[in-house]
Amino acid sequence: MPVLPPSRRLLAALAFNALVALAAHGEETLASATISERQARDIAWSAGLVHVEVIIRAGDRWEIAGRTAEDDEMSLDIDIRNGRILD
Repeated sequence: MPVLPPSRRLLAALAFNALVALAAHGEETLASATISERQARDIAWSAGLVHVEVIIRAGDRWEIAGRTAEDDEMSLDIDIRNGRILD
């Protein structure tokens, strides 16, 4: 393996660090592109659910079932990317 001069080693190290930083930023952006379970519960509560009995992540949605203040059963599917309540 050829030995790089110091200036090229520094350039290679900087390029490697930039790639690592970009990869980390990409993972952070992907993680922040989904809503958390806590946020899904808040959305369900704002839609009228007062008691969550079941909440599961199923692919690209949160599936939530529970009861309203009138003790009626209610279920919601919430898009995991944007928090929109699905039909």
